[in-house]
Amino acid sequence: MNSNDLSGFILAGGKSSRMKTDKAFLKFQDATFLERAFKTLSPRCKITKIVINKYQKAQFEDAFPSSDLIVDLYHERGALGGIHAALKNCETDFAFILAVDLPFVTTETVKKLIEASSESSATVPRQNNGRLQPLCAVYRAKACLPKLEELLEHDDSASVRDFLKLIDANIVEANLLGGDEKVLLNVNSPEDLSSLTD
Repeated sequence: MNSNDLSGFILAGGKSSRMKTDKAFLKFQDATFLERAFKTLSPRCKITKIVINKYQKAQFEDAFPSSDLIVDLYHERGALGGIHAALKNCETDFAFILAVDLPFVTTETVKKLIEASSESSATVPRQNNGRLQPLCAVYRAKACLPKLEELLEHDDSASVRDFLKLIDANIVEANLLGGDEKVLLNVNSPEDLSSLTD
């Protein structure tokens, strides 16, 4: 897969309820989480877009006037709605989805996950604790979108894990993606943020 086959999408539309402030603008190592995610995806993708919710639109347009912003079509549906907005707006065969609150994902992580992609509908890493991380994953847009839309239309409480059960997902162990055990650590709370340098 080359960069012309792949679009990058940063999911930044979460409510950040535990953090009490928009995680996209948190700083770590002299860059915001959003800046880090953008720098991580851009070298490997034809285009990189930011997925937000409707309440963030004005703030993001002011802060990132030159960025491609996509607003969730399914409101209040969490990460599932964000993935849907990304796939719906994907003009390439593949979409790389990256949540903004995964600050340890690197361009090398992205490269290795792309290299691990197969004929499956998605390539999803499995964390060291056994949980899947579908918010740092590669999806075949046309293969996944119809199943995701059907799920969103018929199940108001559906989760991303429910979606993964409907598609043919290739699972990749996180230790094959380079970096240390923190590579897929997501930051949800002030305590998580303060522990980043530990």
